[in-house]
Formats: sequence, C-alpha cells, structure tokens
Amino acid sequence: MTTPPTSEPSRGVVGDRQLIAVQAFDIARLTAHAVPIVPETFIAVSGLGPKDDSNGSGKTSFLIAVSLLLADPQWRLETNGGRHASGILFRPDAAGVDQAHHASPVTHGYIVGVFAHPGDPATSPVTVWVRIATTAPYLQANWTEGVHVADAPTDHERSIQADALWRELGTRQLLSARAMAEKLYGSAPRCLTYLDTALRPPVPSLLSQQLTEMEPHDIGRSLIALSGMTPLLEQEDDLRGQALKHQIELDKAQTEHAQALLAEEEVMSGVRAREAARLSLQRGHEAWRRYLAASYCDAHQSDQRIAATMEEEQQAAETATGLVRAAEDQVNSLGSAEELAAKESEARQNWSDAQEHARELAKALTELTTRQAMLRSQRGALLPLAQGWDGSDCATTAALLKRRGHEHARAELQLSEAEDTVTHACAHLHNVEQGRSGHAGRAIDLLNQHSIPAHGLLDQLNVDEAARPEWEPRLAPWQDAIVVQPEHEGKARSLLHAALPGTQIISSDARQEPLPQGIHSSLKVSRFLASLQERMPPTADGLAVRDQEQALTVTGGFPTPLAGREAQLRQARADLATAEQLAAEATEAVTAATAALTLAQTQHAAAQAAEELARLKTQESDLQTRIDDLTGPATKATRETHKLEENWRKALARHASHEQLLTNAKLTLDGAGKALKERQRTLTALERQRSQVAAPQWQMQWGGTLEDAVHLLDQASDQTRSSRPAALHRQAEDGLRRAYEHYGLDGTPGADLGQDLRTGEEMMRTFADTDPSSPPTLTFTDVAAPLDNRLTGHRDQDEVAAARVTHDQHAREQAIAELTDGVATSARNLETLQDMIEKHLDGLFTQISAAFNDLDLRSDGYGAKLEPISVRPQGAGDWQWHVTPRWKRSRTGGYVSYRENANSAQVKVHAILLVLAALLADSQTQGRVLILDELGNSLGEVNRKDMLAALRDVARDQHLTILGTCQDSVLADAADVCGELLWFVHASAADIINQPTSAWAFDHNGARTKLTEDWITAGRAHA
Repeated sequence: MTTPPTSEPSRGVVGDRQLIAVQAFDIARLTAHAVPIVPETFIAVSGLGPKDDSNGSGKTSFLIAVSLLLADPQWRLETNGGRHASGILFRPDAAGVDQAHHASPVTHGYIVGVFAHPGDPATSPVTVWVRIATTAPYLQANWTEGVHVADAPTDHERSIQADALWRELGTRQLLSARAMAEKLYGSAPRCLTYLDTALRPPVPSLLSQQLTEMEPHDIGRSLIALSGMTPLLEQEDDLRGQALKHQIELDKAQTEHAQALLAEEEVMSGVRAREAARLSLQRGHEAWRRYLAASYCDAHQSDQRIAATMEEEQQAAETATGLVRAAEDQVNSLGSAEELAAKESEARQNWSDAQEHARELAKALTELTTRQAMLRSQRGALLPLAQGWDGSDCATTAALLKRRGHEHARAELQLSEAEDTVTHACAHLHNVEQGRSGHAGRAIDLLNQHSIPAHGLLDQLNVDEAARPEWEPRLAPWQDAIVVQPEHEGKARSLLHAALPGTQIISSDARQEPLPQGIHSSLKVSRFLASLQERMPPTADGLAVRDQEQALTVTGGFPTPLAGREAQLRQARADLATAEQLAAEATEAVTAATAALTLAQTQHAAAQAAEELARLKTQESDLQTRIDDLTGPATKATRETHKLEENWRKALARHASHEQLLTNAKLTLDGAGKALKERQRTLTALERQRSQVAAPQWQMQWGGTLEDAVHLLDQASDQTRSSRPAALHRQAEDGLRRAYEHYGLDGTPGADLGQDLRTGEEMMRTFADTDPSSPPTLTFTDVAAPLDNRLTGHRDQDEVAAARVTHDQHAREQAIAELTDGVATSARNLETLQDMIEKHLDGLFTQISAAFNDLDLRSDGYGAKLEPISVRPQGAGDWQWHVTPRWKRSRTGGYVSYRENANSAQVKVHAILLVLAALLADSQTQGRVLILDELGNSLGEVNRKDMLAALRDVARDQHLTILGTCQDSVLADAADVCGELLWFVHASAADIINQPTSAWAFDHNGARTKLTEDWITAGRAHA
C-alpha cells in the first residue's frame, strides 16, 4: 500500500523547539561569543567593515554558519558530504589577514545551536553541535539534551573547551552529513536561505528576489520548498526510482532469459532431433505392426470372402440345378388359352376391390395426421416459453409478477433519490474546497464580483482539540458569518441587504492581534473572538456556553470539528463517500429488482405455456392412438393391392401371349442349363485364388489372433489409421527413413557412418524394394536395430539435459513473472501516490495564491494570483510544477505575467510577497528559519518599508524566525520593525578576527532569556 502524503511531516529530534542562540568556533572571522536569537521575529543583520560600511563585517559568514547548523537543503549535504562547507573555516588568506600575524588556517571548527520550546524553555532544551573539517568526513553532527556549550572566560579557552565538549558527546548519536537533516529536523526543511556566497553553486531563488530570472518550474519548486512540501516530491522520486529499478531488473532478466534460451536451444535441438528420431522409429514400429495386422486381416478377410463366395457359388449351382427342374416343370404346366382368360378377369376384380378399400383407409389416416401436425406446430411454439418452469400455477406466478413490479418501481425511486444526494454532496464538497460553502460562500462570491475580499469565518479558523468543547458552542451560531475589512463593511452591507438577507458580517481588526488560546487563524478577528469569549463563558458542567444577558445557552458535543477548512473538508468527503455508498447500494437494488421482475415475467409465461402444453399433449395422445390403429390396416391394404395388381398383370400377360410364354419357358430351361455349367467353372477358379491369399502365412508373421489384429487397428488415431497394407508399409518405411534423417543421416554417399549404421542403411534400401502384398522375408525390427541401439545409448543423457533446461527455464520464467508483478505493483503505487500528491499540491497552490492576492491588496495593489500546471515526470526526470505569478498593474486591467516588462522594484516587491504567501500557506512553520541576504536592495522607500513590515508580521504570525542582512540604506527602515538587531564589527583589516557580536533585542519570554543568560554573557566585558 502507498502511504498517503501528509501535510504534517516528521519534525526530527529538535521537533517544535526554536533556535535561541548560536556559537561558532574557528568559523571565518567570527568570535566564539554566543549570539542570542529571539524567535518569531524579524532579525536585522548588519555591521561595520574596514571600509566604514557593512561590507566585510562578517554578517554573511554568520548567516552561512546558521544555514549549516540548520542543514539548509541548498548545501546538498546528502550528496557531497558537506565538502563545500569546509570553505567557511578560518583561512588567513581568505580572511585578508596580514602575513605579519603568522596566522595558520584551521583544520576543523564547530557551530553550536541551542533549541528550546517556546512555552516552557527550561523543559528539555536540546543542543546541536556541527563539526566542519577540511578532510573527510567534512561535516558531522551530534546532539544532546540540555545546554551543552562552551562558556570559558576567553575566546581562546572556549575554542579549546569546544574540542573537549565535542568528545564528551560520544559517538552513540553521531550523525553523518547525509543523515543530519532528517534526524535532527525531520523531513521538512528547517531553514531556507538565499546567500550571496561562492561556497556553493548559486541558483535562482525567490529568496534572492530574482523572480524574472526564474523559469515557472523553478518558481514552483521554490514555493514547494518554502511551504515545507519538498518531502512529498522526494517521496515520489524515491518511489519512482524504485519503479524504474524494478523495470531495469525486469529488462535485464528478460535479456538474460533470451540469451539463455539461445544457448539452451543448441542443446535442445540435438535432444529434440534424437527424440524425433525415437518418435519416428516408434511410429515406424507401430506402422509395421499395423501393417502385419492389416495384412493378416486382409488375408483372413479375403480367405473368408473366397470361402463364402465358394459356398455361394455352390449354393448357386444347386439353385441352377433347381431352376433347370423348375423350367422343365414350367413348360409342362402351361394350360389352354380359355382357362387363362377366366383367371385374368377374376384377378382384375380382386385388384379393383382392394384399391377401393386402401383409398378409404388412406383418406382417414391423412385426416388424422393433418390434425396431429397442427397440434405439434402449436406445441413447438410453446416449448421455448415453458423452459425453466418451476411447477407453479398461473395464479401464483401472476401474483408474484405483480409484487415484483411494485418492488422494481420502489427501487428505481430510491436510486433517483440516492443520485440526487450524491449530486448535492459533490457540490457541497466543491464549495468547501473553494472556501465557498453554505450561505457564507454565496455571500463571498457576490462580494468578490464587486472586488471586495471576504472570507468565511469558520473556513479560516482552526480550533485545537483541547479547545473544541469551549469554542465550538460559541462559534456554532456564526457558521455562515463572513469577515470583511472595515473599509468594505458599508458597501458589503448594501450589496447583501437585498441579495442575501440575514448575512452575518464581521468587520476585521485594523491589525493582527494575538488570538485566544487554542484558536489559530490568519484573519484579524481577535476583537470578535474576545467578545464571544467574554459574553459566553462555559457552564459549570462544561457541556455548553451561556450568555447571561440574553439568557441564551448553546450546547456543545459536536462529534466532528466544526471549524477549519480541513475539518469541513473531512466531513464533506465523508458525507460524499456515504452518499456514493448508498447510491451504489441503490444501483445494486435496482439491478436485483430488474432481474427479479424479468424472472417473474419469464416464470408467468412459462406457467401459461405449461398449462397449454398439457392440454395439447392429451389431444395429441388421443390422435396418436387412432393413427396407430389405422396405420397397420392401411399398410396391409396397400401391400395387398400391389400383390393383386401383380397377379392381374401376370394373368393378363399369360392370356395375351400364351405362345410367347411357352417359347420363353423353353428358353428359360436352356439358360438354366448354361448357368449351371458356368457356376461349376467359377468354383474351380475360386479354389485357385484361395491358395494364393496365403492367410496361414500372414497369421504366422503377425504372431497373434485375429481379435488382437482387429483391436490394434481400431486403437489407431485418426491421423495414423489406415487399413490398406501398402499404405501402412509406406508409413513404416517413412518412419524408418525419417528416424535416420533426424539422427543426421541423409543418405549422402561417403558420409562418416559407423559400420552398424551403414549396414542398417543398406538393409533400409532393400526393405524399401520389397513387395508389401507378399509375406515379408526382411522385417522392420531387423532393419531398425542398428539405429535403435544408438538411440537407446543417448536416452539417459538426453533426459537429464532436457530436465535441466526445463528446470532452468521454469525458474527464469517464474523470476520474470515475479518481476513483472513487481513492476505492475510499483507502477500502481506510483500512480496512486502521484494522484494524492497532485491533489495535495493543487490545494497548496490555491492557498498560496489566495495569500498572494491578499498580501498584494494589503500593499495597495490591485490583485495577484498564481497559475500552476503539473507536469508529471516521465522516467527518471524531475516532477515539475510550472507556476506563473500574475498581478494587476491597474484597477481595471487584467492579470499580467511576471516576465512582462515592468519596473524592477515592483517585481522585487511581488517576489517577497510570493515568499510570504508561501510561508502563510504552511501550517508547520514554528521553529523554521528564513535567511535573506542583501534584503531590500533596489526597493523604493515605500515598498521597502511595506516589505520589512510584512516580514515582521509573517515572522510573528507564522511563529518563524527571519534573518535578513541589511545594507546601510536599508538598516534605518529595518530598525523600525525588527525584533532584534545583530551587529558584526571587523573594524580594521589588521584585525585577525571580529570584535564580539553585539545584539539589541527584547525577548518577552523571561524563562528563555534566563536559560542562556550565563552563556550569552560569558566573555563579554560589558555584560
């Protein structure tokens, strides 16, 4: 089964803890003083370099160290083992240190970070150590519970202390560069950066504000990374790699199988040739046995036939003798002409009387058979209808048919209702996915048509599980409420007054204020929620909330979460699944009812046909009895008529030609005498033929009984069956010849043959010249013996070879079948995962687009959106999401692509807005760090202030930390909005390392400050 993608990836060992301090050892020119980090703020990073500006101050080196500590994905630690990271170690030449200092490059250094939970920093803090070296392994990481840091008084002592602290960590939890990111921070990136550094290959990035230099697929990849969804694509890439690996293994197995088949074919061709020779020889033996059997049978049959003919001729001779006597009697028996005339008249009258009687009987029989044919025609039409009759009478089947009709109509009605329910559930799910469900959705659509941004209250609120019993009763009456900005409230009210009476409109706050505990939302509705919390406290039993002033109580106990798009989506999907299941069941019920109705109709028609058939059967039986009674007498009368007609004709002939009869009788007597002499000559010739058939000699060659010979011939298959001895002799000869050919002997003169086969070949030629009709002097067994002996010697070896080849082929075919199943399974799992990821990322880009539009409108823009296109990978390529940002450049203008000509400041503004929109769309940003180098360059004064303020707001609202390097032109504006300022000083090129890093900040979390106070102040004289 494919694991579905999740929007809540693993958070690793560090989990939800936030970075609160960083310490570096032998990293560039940075000192080993700990640097505090105030989480959930925008931190301005600047300083003073040798040329009286921030260049060369070491601020970028610090950000590089932080990105390595947090395993920024752009370092590609999983592929290069951190080789590029070694460039950050202190090197005198790279640091510009004067050779007079005799400074030496270091071979390794450390970056240390302390992480703590925001709610209770003192509970379970974690310290992460990263060791960077110039030789392999280039980067390793380790971690431990608690604060495990160097706090010696001097920078040099802290560097020495660092090596000891690293060793104390041991190797049990030692992590390689490849495993560091996932083990410590989970599957989602903890840190995303743009750094202007040569230590790693530069790539276009939204964080670098190089929007116009990026292709749409690069923008899509950046937004996915910013939103923490990269692990989804990595999961798909891994599964696709497995599918490709399975296909490669299958192709390799099939190729090897084909090659093995060629080699095995060479072996099996010889085995098959010898087996074919054995088979041909066996067929020759069988044909020879059938030849002997057929020859014996033919000889026996001929002998018996001649004997029977002789007996017939003997009987014929006796008959001829009798005919001679009868002819003599006939001559003597002819009387006078008058007597013949009287006999003719009597015979004519008898014939006439017989004809009249036969006609009467035939007429009656014809009438009865005509009626019988009509009944059979009716029965033939009824028989198909009576097929499947179960014995029920017509009344029973008619009642069942009526009941099945009612049941079918009721099932069709239920199916129609179920399909309507599915249609409504699909529409509701679509509206929830777009944040447009219910009355609130209709109101939002109406306002959007008039360029008034609005949001559904419960669609944009997320309530923690622990807070549901208290908050869901308060929010239940506001399920259709919408939230608009204060400046749009009047216009929204006027539009909704007539179109959607009863719409609940909530005016958002002027600025984002903390929301009540357990409530999360990007909407500015803290005032509204605080009012609900104050007016409707929970009852004593915790089962409801009550407004004392209105005497109103709202009960809780909602089985599923009421607020939040994800909760509404889950419920809408569950409702759709239930509706689809009911529709499927209704469809099955209609099918069953239709089948039952059809069966009832068939049974009713069968019962009717059965009753009619029973009636026809009785009538037909009566007619058959009467026909049977007439058939005998009618047939007898017809025969009697023919006999009497023949008597009359004979009497007529005798009377008409008395003299001719007398002459004929004499001629008959003469012919009978001649026939008797011919029969006697034939008997002599038959005796001579019987001796030539030689039946006793063929019986001796056969060596068995006649029954055995007949049985053998009857058992032969249709292909080999033949009763002609000559054909069987040719079959035996052909089998022998083919056996020699299969063995490799084609009769070529001078061929290299053994003496035994040469003798057999000579006997085969003699055998072919024998007459198949005479008893043989040279048998098939004699001729086949030399080749038969050769084939017997090869039999065991051929069986072993054939068994081995069959076993090997079966094993390979079974392996290929298993690999084929694996390829099919991998393909199905990959497609399922891709479908889930595509649906998930479509929703993500929809959220980012909505946030992008909202941020643009807040920055006095006219609206912005994203156009994402998914390009699924083929083979080993990357899955690309082509995302095209577009924004309006005038109130009435259309959306314009980010690549169309415009002022660079506007492009940079939208690049930053797009980054912030991606972060706002991510619900798992707590503890994440965003690093921006050269922040705010080339932005106008107004745009720069707006963007810096937006960074501050997003850092606070999304609970993430943003570090941005600020050049001198940006620093003044950044100082107004940042929550912390880090100041790096490398005052002179003559200094080997920086001065201790300065920090200006206020952290309201006193427990967090106290946790690292001693460490932060260690080694600082002014602390």
